[in-house]
Formats: sequence, structure tokens, C-alpha cells
Amino acid sequence: RNCLAKWMVIEARKLKQQCLNDDGSNTARLFAGNDSTKIQQLINALDSFGYDEAAKEVYGVAYPEWKKRHQKKATEEQLRLYKESMHLHAKHDSETLKTAVNSSVNKCPLSKRALIRLQAGAFTSLCHHLRIRSDTVPNMELMTISGFCRNCLAKWLVVEARRISEETTTYFLPELSKTIQSLDSFGYDEAARYVYGCTYPEWKKRHQQKATDKQMERYNGSKHLHAKHDKELLATRVS
Repeated sequence: RNCLAKWMVIEARKLKQQCLNDDGSNTARLFAGNDSTKIQQLINALDSFGYDEAAKEVYGVAYPEWKKRHQKKATEEQLRLYKESMHLHAKHDSETLKTAVNSSVNKCPLSKRALIRLQAGAFTSLCHHLRIRSDTVPNMELMTISGFCRNCLAKWLVVEARRISEETTTYFLPELSKTIQSLDSFGYDEAARYVYGCTYPEWKKRHQQKATDKQMERYNGSKHLHAKHDKELLATRVS
């Protein structure tokens, strides 16, 4: 969760840089319109967007509050596994994570559109993180520990496509018909390419290994954590 929050901050810095670039004026207008004051407020907001703000988006509450409610003292076994897995841990640039302006500087809260962009950037970073660990972080282990895996990420992309399609259909305009059709036909195979970086069968052939008896035992014991997916939503709606 902390990594997702940090990836949101990093995406905020990337978006700020795009807005500052000469060829990024269209990006700035997309999120702040043509008002130069609002564009500067957006840049300030992206510059001052920090971990605490991002953590609220990820955890749903402030991180200290979440820790107080949910975090338990790690067991010796958990600490041992954590230390043994340090070569897998995501790395984050501490300089990029620093807020560049004081929160009192003239800025406005990030719009919903901008926050969605930051969330999408964090999602992309998560997919990239998992891609380069394809041989060392199996889907089964992800399901056992966290209740989701790469396949779940692909399915959630499909579900989001359906949600956007329904919202767009509500305010239907003729010029949006192709967009709605694309969202309705967006299926698991296409989503899996975004997550895995290749087709799922190709990824399985390259990286998936037969589960051990111990892995199967842990997997079956964690089924209460596993994400559930609505098959009706996952079905493509147009050919």
C-alpha cells in the first residue's frame, strides 16, 4: 500500500513536468482549462502532493489511523520472510517524493480527473513492478498473501471499462458511439496484455511453474482473502 501511495506521488511529479514542458501545454489545459492562474495552481498542487495525501487515497484514511486500527506486530517468521525478500522490494527515489512547495502556496486541491491520472500511474507502476519479477513472484503467492494477482488486475481493468461505458452511455452523444463500443468489447485478453506486457498464455509458458504441495496448501487456506469477480461484467458486450 505504501508503494502505491509513493507511486502516486511520483506520477504527480511526472504530470507536473509534462505541464511545464513546451509541448505539455495541452496536458495542462486538459486538467486546468485555459486559465493561466488555474494552471499554476495545478502545478503547485502537483508539486506539493506528498505521501500523506497519497496515502489517504490508498488507505481511505490517514496512514497513522490505519496503522492504529489494523497493523499488528510482526511475528519473527514474518520478519524473517521480509528480510529474505528485500531483493524484490520496490525502490523509490527519495528526492522525487519530497514536496517541492509549501502547502500554503497558492494552489487548489487536485481535481478528480488529476487524481485518477495519479491512480492510473500507480497502477501502471505496479504492473511494471510485477512484470520484472515474473520469475520470482508467482500469481499463486500473490493470491495467498494479498488476495489478488496479475489476473485480478486485468479483470479490474475490464470492470472499469464497463463502468466508464455505463457512465458514458448515460450522457450519450453520437460521436461517442465508437468509444462506448471499444469499452464494451474490451475483454480479459486485451487487459492481460496491459498487465503482463504480453499475452497471458505467453507469460505462463515463460514464467509459470508447477505449484508445490506447500504452495497449494497455503493457497487453499487463503481463499477467504481472494478477490471475487462478476462474470457478467467480464463478458464482452459486443463482438
